[in-house]
Amino acid sequence: MGITGLLPRLKSIMIPIHIKDLRGCSVAVDTYSWLHKGALSCSKELCKSEPTSRHIAYCMHRVNLLRHYGVKPILVFDGGNLPMKGEEEAKRARSRKENLERAMEHESMGNSTAAYECYQKAVDISPSIANELIQVLKQENVDFVVAPYEADAQMAFLALSKQVDAVITEDSDLIPFGCPRIIFKMDKFGQGVQFQSSLLQKSKELNLSGFTQQMVLEMCILSGCDYLPSLPGMGLMKAHALICKFKSYEKVIKHLKYSTVAVPPLYEESFKKALWTFQHQRVYDPRVEDIVHLSEICQDLSEDLEFLGPYP
Repeated sequence: MGITGLLPRLKSIMIPIHIKDLRGCSVAVDTYSWLHKGALSCSKELCKSEPTSRHIAYCMHRVNLLRHYGVKPILVFDGGNLPMKGEEEAKRARSRKENLERAMEHESMGNSTAAYECYQKAVDISPSIANELIQVLKQENVDFVVAPYEADAQMAFLALSKQVDAVITEDSDLIPFGCPRIIFKMDKFGQGVQFQSSLLQKSKELNLSGFTQQMVLEMCILSGCDYLPSLPGMGLMKAHALICKFKSYEKVIKHLKYSTVAVPPLYEESFKKALWTFQHQRVYDPRVEDIVHLSEICQDLSEDLEFLGPYP
């Protein structure tokens, strides 16, 4: 889902780029975002488990485009379900099921346009679909990583540890994860826009002057993310104003408790867990071929860290 409203508020620091500018670089690719886009043209077939390879062809076209311009792609896949995202995943599954039922209903009534739209919303990128692409990647000698849990955290780790030079995604979550260089909106010709975290404080639409990466992260969580729904009436701009004024989420929550906002009893505890999930989620390090944390665990974390993803 990403952080609602974040990317439009950073428009002034998004620089047009063509992938030829990344020649000689390695990039981590948010593979599920490519599979989702590729699946739009064959969503009906995928929903009905009918044979199709258009979604695979879509991904491989982009892989070959990167390689043509001398860019090394490393395709990153989502792995196991992250406990912190359980509520969000259940919500998405319900939505897909409802849309599948609507699609079949529209189709039975001969309304193919409405059915097509619902099939697109109902399609699920299952592990078997991901595996189908993995087999092609193996044949074509394309590097890939299956994350222990979320691809976002895995891609951020590869970028922050300088194992890749940039990340290609459509998901604004990579910004609160602290990813230094992100390519958004890459099209079939290789055109896109580049985000660099070093330019954050120059944004004209969202004044982040004086904001640390920690403050950016806390603002994003406060505005609502996959790990924690926002409080009633809380959007990005209100979250920005509060972090700007109080500098930390603890002071913001304390302020909200004494104002008219209804703060649930467990909200602060949930906020801490969301924060730690962005900072310390379990990822795979290809250099040591083992599961590690996105960043080192600090001393004050509780011993029960299952919410970061159970150790496999």
